[in-house]
Amino acid sequence: MGSRFDGFYTEEVRNKNGSRIGFDIVGIKDPERRLSLARRITKAQEASEYKVGTYHVFVNNFETVALPILDLNLETDILLVDEIGKMELFSRNFKKKITDIFFNSSNKAFVIGTIPQLNKVPPQHVELFEKLHSDMRIKILNVTSKNRNDLPEEIIRYL
Repeated sequence: MGSRFDGFYTEEVRNKNGSRIGFDIVGIKDPERRLSLARRITKAQEASEYKVGTYHVFVNNFETVALPILDLNLETDILLVDEIGKMELFSRNFKKKITDIFFNSSNKAFVIGTIPQLNKVPPQHVELFEKLHSDMRIKILNVTSKNRNDLPEEIIRYL
């Protein structure tokens, strides 16, 4: 396996008082290329039709950063997808690409992805997550406060 690593992650955004106000989507190879994934909105003109709790989700921003990375996954040895969750799955294009990467692709990339617990999955996405959990090629690691600091070492062992 080579050393070609790519992907994206979701990063908390906090205001000057330290309160969380949203999330950004950030590319691994180009962290300067970040866009707002979700924000708590106070102005009506900035509102989005997609919401998770008090956060308005900006699907176009997410797709602008994430989809080109997933399109290039055939050139990647290790692909980080943080995360495959409620906000990200508002994008039908993302859901299709994730499904293809895991189940329909001949891609041999090692994929590290974060997913919610099954009991927290929105009903419209249960089938995808049940499939991820039941596929014997996929290793699911549960993150807890006790094991989270040891997970990088455990992931490296799988590589």
